[in-house]
Order: sequence, then C-alpha cells, then structure tokens
Amino acid sequence: MASKYADVLRQVEIFENLDEAEIDKIGEMLKERRYQEEQVVFKRGERGDTLLIVAGGRVKLAITEGNQEKVLAFYGAGDVFGEMGLLTGEPRSATATALSESRILTLSKEDFDTYVATNMVVMREMMRVISMRQAETIQRLARGGELDLTSGTRGGKVYVVFGPRGGAGKTTLSVNLAVSLAQMRPDQASLLDLSLTFPHCALMLNLTPKASLAGVTADTLSKIDKEGLDYYMVRHASTLRLIVGSMRAEEGEIVSSEQVRAAIDILRRFNANVVIDTASNFSEATIAALESADKVVMLCTPEITTLRDVRECQRIFSDVIKVPSDRLVYVVNNVLPFKPIALEQFSQALEQPLDNEIPYGGEVPAKAATRGQAFVTSQAGTPIAKAVEKLARLLESGGGTTKPTGPRKSLFARR
Repeated sequence: MASKYADVLRQVEIFENLDEAEIDKIGEMLKERRYQEEQVVFKRGERGDTLLIVAGGRVKLAITEGNQEKVLAFYGAGDVFGEMGLLTGEPRSATATALSESRILTLSKEDFDTYVATNMVVMREMMRVISMRQAETIQRLARGGELDLTSGTRGGKVYVVFGPRGGAGKTTLSVNLAVSLAQMRPDQASLLDLSLTFPHCALMLNLTPKASLAGVTADTLSKIDKEGLDYYMVRHASTLRLIVGSMRAEEGEIVSSEQVRAAIDILRRFNANVVIDTASNFSEATIAALESADKVVMLCTPEITTLRDVRECQRIFSDVIKVPSDRLVYVVNNVLPFKPIALEQFSQALEQPLDNEIPYGGEVPAKAATRGQAFVTSQAGTPIAKAVEKLARLLESGGGTTKPTGPRKSLFARR
C-alpha cells in the first residue's frame, strides 16, 4: 500500500528520483506535526536533529540582527528545510515560523542515517541542495542587501506592467507578481506604484504608506542610501517593499520623469527585482518607466477592443518610445469566464505568440483584494496563483522574449 505521504514526497527535490518502493520506505519514517499561524517551528540555537517537509501551509526562515529581522527563505508545499541538522546535528542557524496553519512532516536524524547508509543517490541529492542553499545564503548575507554593481550590469531587473485598458487586472497582477518575486528572493523585491492619480497597490496589500515619490526630488533620490530609501517605503509580510508615486490625486501631477528614473535607478541598486504598476496611458512618468524596463509585461484581455488598443501600443513602442520588441512579454488575463476571442486568433492578429495566460480566477482576486491580501500567498494552490508564479519564474529566468509569428490576420476583415 502506498504511503499517505507519497504525493508530498514526490514534490521534494531530493526524493524526486526515487521509485515507489523507496518513497514508501521514507513515508513510513515520517511524523506529522501541525502548527498554527505565527507558531514557531524551531528556534535559532536549538538542536538540529530533524529534516522538515512542508505538506501544507507556508513557513518563514529568518534571523534577527539587533532589532531587525532578515528573512532568508520561504517554504511552501513540497519544500524541505532543516537539512543541515540531519548531516551535522549542529544547532539551528535560524528560526522557522509558520505563516499560516501548516502541516509539517519530520524525519529524524537517526532514521535518515539508517536509510542513506544504503542509498547514496539521496545522499548526493542532499549534498547538492545543501551546497546550493549555503552558497545563496552566504552571498545574501555578505552583500548586506545591496546588489553588486561592479560587474558592469545595472543591478536588479525592472518589470513594468502595462495595459492599454482599465479593468484588465493590471494592479492585481502587479501586486501578486511582486509578492511572488519577494517569495522567491526574500528582501530583494520592490513594487513601485506609478498609477499616480488613483494608486491602489497599498490598499490591495493592506499597507499604509508614510511618504511618496512626489515628496522627494530626483537629486535627493540619486544620492540616497538604503536607510534613506527605506523611509519612503513600507514593508509587506512577504518582505516586499512598496513605494507609491503619490498619496493624493493632486500629487500625481508633480511627479516628473526625472524622479521616476532616479527612483528606478536606486531601486535597482538594492533589489534583484522591481515591479512597476503604471497607469493605462502614456504619461511622462509611464514613458520614463517603459524606457527603463528590462521587460514590459503587456497585459491583454481577449477582446476585439483590446486587440485594437494593443496594436496601437505596438506602434507607439516601436516608432515613438523605441522600446525593442524583445522586451515585450505578452500576457493574456481572462477577466471573464469565457473568451470573446480564441487565444490562437488573438495571437495571430497580434503577430506575436502569447508568453503567459492567467486563467479566470472567479472570486479569488476580488476576495483577496477586499481583505488586503495577495492571492499568491493566501490562496497559493489556485490556478490563478500558479499562473502568476509561473510568470514570476519566467521573468526571473530572463524569458518571455517573443518573436513575430508571421503575417497578421485581421479579425475585422470580412469573411
């Protein structure tokens, strides 16, 4: 009979190459523990004698330096942590805390030692995972939160989410994409809200900004350090940091392209990933962001009116703003439970393949926004959350460069 934990173990990187019999053996050794939200799983300095596997929920691993918490990693279903305890038995190097109600499977050092004595495949995988994680942790701690700019690169990557029409879910995507990137790289992701007249990012994350981009000059931004930048930002539980362009509608009018460019430059310096939510127009601030972007996420809905508007945006990008076509990432967001235009037709009419599709989310996005939550964390297992996480991985990997599919086929021509 297969272990009741077999499905979870198949998601674990160090066990994924094992056959069913070996999976069952490990499953028999596991013990299940349940934790409430904010309950400590283990503390820094405690004896490390178990491997832990998340079967459900989310866990944060962090250390405290003075009064400041530094998040090292987040773990979700199928993730393994505490592996150093199995190999060395040394005290825990960080504190693990459940971020939601969580089910955690534990494997004791004694049982693990007995098992790997006859299975070197698992031991090699364990050593590979540990080496990779240790290298990443050492690098993050050594740089103290600041990216290395000596290599000739511009530092972190900037992703601008743009769409020609309101109501397409642009801000919802921006918020959840940014949180996904923060989960992938704790303390290395920021969100800039450039929807200057009616900014909603803070509201959707249940955050209260204390300052805005409108209140700081471009010259000041160009000389600011990390502590100074933090004054203008507000921190989310995911470690994402948000800075808003304005706090009042009238402030949006005074935000200049110079301020936007200076803000983007400084955000690159201290972050691996920067997401920018823009208004659905070609304002001075929006154009500055588009020109600075490493990737422009062109958000579309599968409708004829959207298709016409996206075509016009393609012309403006090419002829006016001079945004190269290989920076564009085409994402279709299904805001309706049906598709007015088939995606294949939509893609052919644009002369572009679609890089990502966000499925219809039903009540998930609206409920999450009402509660001031990101659905990629509050409802991580839903198809819409998985699609946003897939987009985050695509952007992180540098993918999403699209090429023309061939001659454009008009949906407006007579048949």
